[in-house]
Amino acid sequence: MIKNVLTESQREARGKNAVAALLARRLIVPKIFFDAHWPGRTSRVDVLAVDRAGAGDIHVVEVTVGIRAEAIKQLMHLPAHYKYVAVVEPGIYHLQNDVLYSADGLGRIGVILFDEKEHDELQARIEVAPERFRVPPGVIKQIDRFTAKEHADIEIRV
Repeated sequence: MIKNVLTESQREARGKNAVAALLARRLIVPKIFFDAHWPGRTSRVDVLAVDRAGAGDIHVVEVTVGIRAEAIKQLMHLPAHYKYVAVVEPGIYHLQNDVLYSADGLGRIGVILFDEKEHDELQARIEVAPERFRVPPGVIKQIDRFTAKEHADIEIRV
């Protein structure tokens, strides 16, 4: 049996694709962006999905190899309705549940893990369901501008 030895960035990239496939199945006509500069030019998220053809809820995902506390801290500060940390090769998986919750209690970061399927297919699954975060009204205008000027990496064209 031949087993590929992948770099960390290649494993993260495989995770991004698997996460995009998961969100494409779960959301209604999403626009999905890889390595999106959200909420501004100086920040970046691994996967950004906007439901309902760019007019719905905002989902952001940070993909990491192993558990990284800084990824969770970064997610807390991003404006999005739903936030996820996707962990490729989590090792001994253990996260304190309270680190996933917003300080005001409204919102929980979801946890995505991966399974290796037939033919080395990486499949994402939600281990801890996210809960909706509060988003200021200005963010809706900001995502409208973003989706109008940025080309989605994955979208359904009708």
